[in-house]
Amino acid sequence: MTTPNSRTARALFHPDTARPPVSLPPMPGERQARTAYPAVDLERSRIDGDELLFEREGGFDRALAMGFFLLRIPEGLDTDAGDRFAAHFHEDPAGDALDRYRGFRDTHVPGDYQGYFDREHDQWENFYIEKGNWPLLPSEVAALGHRMTGLGIDVLRAVLRHVDVPPHLWNEVSGGLSDHGGHQMLAFNHFRSRKATRGCKFHRDSGWVTVLRSTEPGLLALIDGELGAVNPEPGCFIVNFGSSLEVLTSALPRPVRANVHGVVSTERPEGRPDRISYVTFLDSALDGTVYRLDEGRAHPVQSVADFAAQEVTRTYDDDGAL
Repeated sequence: MTTPNSRTARALFHPDTARPPVSLPPMPGERQARTAYPAVDLERSRIDGDELLFEREGGFDRALAMGFFLLRIPEGLDTDAGDRFAAHFHEDPAGDALDRYRGFRDTHVPGDYQGYFDREHDQWENFYIEKGNWPLLPSEVAALGHRMTGLGIDVLRAVLRHVDVPPHLWNEVSGGLSDHGGHQMLAFNHFRSRKATRGCKFHRDSGWVTVLRSTEPGLLALIDGELGAVNPEPGCFIVNFGSSLEVLTSALPRPVRANVHGVVSTERPEGRPDRISYVTFLDSALDGTVYRLDEGRAHPVQSVADFAAQEVTRTYDDDGAL
């Protein structure tokens, strides 16, 4: 990922998208986090046709305000291939059956914001790959990516409907994503416990919807001014909303929150596997526009390219501020 330096990024900051600074504590280790931060009571949901259904009355609106919720993994959607890829993509080939999931540090992926990244300031190491390059992945991993992005787009369309965004504007304001275009990215994460630093910096996702596969606690989020643990549940994805959706709905009666979140420092005894996770990031096409909806009209705010540069720098730098 090509990351602009901080000076360039500050020049791109837009008052409608940068948002005021947020004061946060240093990212704790996982043992400290377990005792210091209670679990958030997440809303639970499922997709039924084109509907996003929540278990509790009022759950949809609470999920929009929290910025996070649990989504049941549909029957027949197998996450095993993604779990294997996330556990091994960073390794060198070893001459066994898992080699088809290894060696991706050296894989050239064409296009911006893609390929392998060794994060200087974080335990994170990542492999990012956009939909057009998924043929480079094992076929079962690519198939999982298509299922996860389909779920995320179903969520997006349900949210736009719920907050009364006129349907004739969906394609325009989402940069084609609502009609299965836009920018669909798979991102695989390995947290290196032997690296004595934070797991990943507190940040907001820049796009529309993120669908996360995680199997253990460690994700913290700032909700209603308090940090809490956003813990996974078996059989569910964690879904969170991105800044493009927050900006679009900021003037609506039911705005959507893109809440700040990050991952604790992973601590492991010798021999225990490191933390892994993977997500689909769903965003507008990079040549598109970020909009704000007001009185039924879509108002252009900032180019997606400038918005991405602004948000990327704040996600991966080491200044401790957001």
